[in-house]
Amino acid sequence: MKGKRYTMEQKIRILRKGEQRGATITDVCREHQVSEQTFHRWKREFGMLEIDQAK
Repeated sequence: MKGKRYTMEQKIRILRKGEQRGATITDVCREHQVSEQTFHRWKREFGMLEIDQAK
């Protein structure tokens, strides 16, 4: 079964949400239905980008 596809902008927004105070990575991943492994892979790929740079 194929997973949900996210755009680059959506991935960056999810990463920013994980960096906020009080937010745990586990909670953010559960909310957006992605694995922690996927979250860390996205962080390695897109961690330094801002949303306007992704376009």
